[in-house]
Amino acid sequence: MSIPANALSDEECLHYAALDPAAAAELTRRFTSQSIDPSAEREELREDIRRLESQASDDEDELENLRDGAAEACQWIKRAMDPDDRELSLNELLQKSARLPGVMP
Repeated sequence: MSIPANALSDEECLHYAALDPAAAAELTRRFTSQSIDPSAEREELREDIRRLESQASDDEDELENLRDGAAEACQWIKRAMDPDDRELSLNELLQKSARLPGVMP
């Protein structure tokens, strides 16, 4: 059973062209009739790449902030567990560790 190639969206047509001869023929027809603009498709992909790179950068920044907060929380917790380090009470030390970003919701 063949894919109804004329019913495919441009994106689906691009995807299925390598898998189905009817989709490949439909893709060729659309290219030759100029109903698909390859440069517009390329620009959309570039925009997607820029968006994904930006999101990855934002995620990396957030992850670094979470790591920093977790490391600082660990230091406060270690101080809370050290009986020789009692400049602050146990509750104060644990509260400081819990207030750090990314440690407690």
